[in-house]
Amino acid sequence: MLDKFEWPKAEEEVDEIIIRNVRKYGCHIVGIPTDEQGPGYAFSIGLFVNYGHAELIVFGLERDDLANVINSVRDRVVAGRKFAAGDVCDDLLVESRIGFVEVPLRLYDDYLGTAIWFYQKSPRPFPCLRMVWSDRDGRFPWNAGYDEDLKGYQPLLKDLS
Repeated sequence: MLDKFEWPKAEEEVDEIIIRNVRKYGCHIVGIPTDEQGPGYAFSIGLFVNYGHAELIVFGLERDDLANVINSVRDRVVAGRKFAAGDVCDDLLVESRIGFVEVPLRLYDDYLGTAIWFYQKSPRPFPCLRMVWSDRDGRFPWNAGYDEDLKGYQPLLKDLS
């Protein structure tokens, strides 16, 4: 657990749920539905405070798959595995590989609002890794030949590659 971490004060029932889930399950998953601005996505809250691991964000999968892939990584982190930018994992999704990419701090406000609230009194910024899934041929969005039909499902978050 993070040293000197100050838990946020719950102001609403949803805040209490987040805090309870982080304490009980190791993380809480925030789901953002698809809308006119882009595809749905999910991100974790709690991996950093509980395990010293980067939080996670993933785009464009079905709702259940978003939560399942984050929970699968959480389970591996609990067992002692650490994921870092540049890692590739072949066994988190059935038909795709997952690549891990660091999310720059300057992009947090656009995607990680609830995590920012949770860590607002943290002595240092929380890290976050983007989980990017490959096409069926194992190529990522930044690779030549990536399936163009999939690009809309996982935007590159402005300047991420």
